[in-house]
Amino acid sequence: MAEETQKINRGKELLAWNFSEYIEYERSRGWYVMLIILLSAGVIYAILVTNFLFALFLILFGLIVSLQLRHPPLRVEFTVSENGLSIGARFYEWDDIRNFRIVYKPPEIKRLYIDLKNILSPDFSVPLETQDPDEIREAFKKYLEEDTEKKEETLIDRASRWMKI
Repeated sequence: MAEETQKINRGKELLAWNFSEYIEYERSRGWYVMLIILLSAGVIYAILVTNFLFALFLILFGLIVSLQLRHPPLRVEFTVSENGLSIGARFYEWDDIRNFRIVYKPPEIKRLYIDLKNILSPDFSVPLETQDPDEIREAFKKYLEEDTEKKEETLIDRASRWMKI
């Protein structure tokens, strides 16, 4: 189970890099106008069909996006060690991880996907930035099985990149 990094002996560090918590996309004025139009239309539609929960969801989504755009992304430290991996302040032992996969189609797609065994913990992905995918693959193969069946990024990552959010 994931624990705080200070409480666990992580072992010898094998790889480490840091990355932005989210990608800062260049957005045109048209992107903002389209977002406002779509969210407004969605809220009006939700109110007309008396789906107030969906209207609230859309309003909250708009607020979260606007708050995110006001602050630059934080840098997150990612470390691979003999006993597991840490992302930010969370540490995952190798036994907590089901498998990994790398989707590498530069320049847009360079991600490491980590699938956890605990169904209550969300799987996650890490941008590779300028890291060598072969070096990462070799380090991970010592401890985990690689998922070779999935060769594409997740739908959420693809949609986020397409919508620039």
